[in-house]
Amino acid sequence: MILGISIAEFMMFAGLMAGGAMIAGFIAGLFGVGGGIVMVPILTELFALGLGGSDASYAQHLAVGTSLAIIIPTSIQSARTHFASGKMDMALLRRYVIFVPIGVLLGLYLATVMNAGGLGLVFGAIALTVGVYQLVASPSLQLAKTVPGTPVAQGVGLFFGTISTLMGIGGGVVNNLFMTLSGADIKRAIATSAGVGVLISIPAALGFMVIGAGKDGLPPLSVGYVNLLAVAFLIPFTVFMAPIGARLTHRLSGAITKKLFSAFLILVAIRAFWKVFFG
Repeated sequence: MILGISIAEFMMFAGLMAGGAMIAGFIAGLFGVGGGIVMVPILTELFALGLGGSDASYAQHLAVGTSLAIIIPTSIQSARTHFASGKMDMALLRRYVIFVPIGVLLGLYLATVMNAGGLGLVFGAIALTVGVYQLVASPSLQLAKTVPGTPVAQGVGLFFGTISTLMGIGGGVVNNLFMTLSGADIKRAIATSAGVGVLISIPAALGFMVIGAGKDGLPPLSVGYVNLLAVAFLIPFTVFMAPIGARLTHRLSGAITKKLFSAFLILVAIRAFWKVFFG
């Protein structure tokens, strides 16, 4: 027995976790996105296996909380690098700095009252929206010439904090979309999104630890809805595979990469809806 789990079950989980982490890292590197949009579907499937006799009904909450915890070190490192580059939109981040964490708190509250199906619907709806937009929208489409200021930015930050917490992502996908539609350069959008990831991941991961505390039937080595065993497996494998995916990106045209990312998001959304409605 290892941590109260049979050796056979532990080895099976470890193998699946390592394989899932390698896929998540590769896809994250290939498409240049944070790992959350990739990790949550994979973690949901893994936790649904019921490690150590755990309750599979917690799979979606565990996937979201664990994904947010994994995002913390990568978002901090990414934010430091982008800050040093001088490309961060600090004016926008100052408008976000209070409202994004408030949105996180709202998302945490909703996570306590929503079941796995509700979280799955939120994840699927946002993934489908972004995927379809990326597929059909013109790259030159802009809704504004400059990024909106007060109070629009605060409202957007509140919304991003809420949905990103419910999805288990760092907010980069939605913030990049908002900034580029507002006329910002994509590199500036990506740099700013790194800062958004810090504002979301730290309070959200800690919050999922708190709201899941004391729940019966969680997998071994879980602190609330954050599973430390999964964190330990995912971080090194994703870090190893992400550069491989990134190198492949440079061999593909931007149009092909965009279409592949759109197709990936749409498939993820369909899978999320399938699990909710047909389970």
